[in-house]
Amino acid sequence: MLRNIRSCGLLPILLVILALYDMPANCQQIFTLDAAGFRQEGGLIYLEVYFMIQRDRLKFVQIEDGYQARCALSVEVSSSDTLLSTTNWELDDHASNLSDVLPKHKLPDLVFYNFPPGRYLLKGTVTDLNTDSTYTRSLTVDLQSFSDSVLTISDIELATQLQRSDTGNKFVKSGYLVIPNPERLYGSTMPMLYYFSEIYNLRKGEDEYTVDRMILDNSGNEIKRLPQKIHKKIGANVIEVDGISIASLESGTYYLKLAVKDSVQNAEAVKQTKFFVYRPEDFAEKSKTVDSPANSPIDTEFKSYSNAQIDEAAEELEYLLPDVDYRLVRGLNTEARRAYLIRFWKGNDSNPATPANEFRALFLTRKQYADDNFDYLNRPGWKSDRGRIYIQYGPPTNIDSHTHDLDAKPYDIWYYDNVDGGVEFVFVDRQGTGDYKLAHSTKKGELYRPDWLTSEALIRR
Repeated sequence: MLRNIRSCGLLPILLVILALYDMPANCQQIFTLDAAGFRQEGGLIYLEVYFMIQRDRLKFVQIEDGYQARCALSVEVSSSDTLLSTTNWELDDHASNLSDVLPKHKLPDLVFYNFPPGRYLLKGTVTDLNTDSTYTRSLTVDLQSFSDSVLTISDIELATQLQRSDTGNKFVKSGYLVIPNPERLYGSTMPMLYYFSEIYNLRKGEDEYTVDRMILDNSGNEIKRLPQKIHKKIGANVIEVDGISIASLESGTYYLKLAVKDSVQNAEAVKQTKFFVYRPEDFAEKSKTVDSPANSPIDTEFKSYSNAQIDEAAEELEYLLPDVDYRLVRGLNTEARRAYLIRFWKGNDSNPATPANEFRALFLTRKQYADDNFDYLNRPGWKSDRGRIYIQYGPPTNIDSHTHDLDAKPYDIWYYDNVDGGVEFVFVDRQGTGDYKLAHSTKKGELYRPDWLTSEALIRR
């Protein structure tokens, strides 16, 4: 199957955003989803769910005083296949001119809950109300109980902005304005990593406690230790906030680790969280070192491409790279993309000894099949849900097609016996127009919605 392949050295493999992140493989997304948990009274967990929307991916329409984008957001919370909560709200954005809407601009938002400890599935949805396009992400969170007596630390919320504030804003807590960074991405345009966390159950006695802060590489090795912080105790429960420069870090995957020590109880509490650094200049330097032969069919193909063709070829990688890697590639200039594409396809050639690139040939064959069979109006078939699954996993072992059931909308079930011991994908034609959308899958990392038949397909009379 065409999936989870290496990035060929030009960009680090940036793995799933969270160890808990149950990310769909569909990279046609306009937002990122993340969450963090904090202690609440009565043994509950105060769960914050964060959105970060790509502003330039929204449709802005002209209004009297400029341009406006409108989104509908929702979060569904489930546990053990039982829907516990659904929250819906809208978000409007205004721009004086379309030229003011840039790729680097993001729209943050959040919603919060109180839940007992346990495992929960969060399904976040963003609908662009000006195009009626809907995007979803799923996130699995394991909420662990926080002790009422032992020194412990909450989750660490990573942020793009942190400053003192006493305004009545949803992003203000404990006297700080904290703008979340669900992407967990830092670099040239965001050289400061801000974080917010809470420390619980400090003991009376000694007046001080310490906080050690370390940066670990992707293998867990300590590569940077920041100066130790010594704080006066102002209560049993306190917040820990700060900003850290990541200017010395190269592009890659890292962890921020906090270690709190309280000498009165001879205890230490440790928490860490993942983040990413990306700088185009790091990539540009590495792209100059491409050392494979420059006269292969792959070189000939991509060196002959126009800028528009390079853009489309970069889009092809959306099903083959982790989401973060793909967005970083899309942020490169045309020539850097060209170099990346050449190295990428060469590096993933299943048989470099032959003139042909079998890996790319397989991809193009599947893409062509998707275009021939799954196109819809002006959208090419390879950009559909069925097209994505076909490209990534190949022809299904079997298809159970239901196009004329009297009590249900048209739907197909694709079975793959050779993937993860056997998985299925369910596609529903919700509007009866031939546009089949993924509604459920048993493949880990895909949209999991076992109640798809009642919630998506059954016709209610």
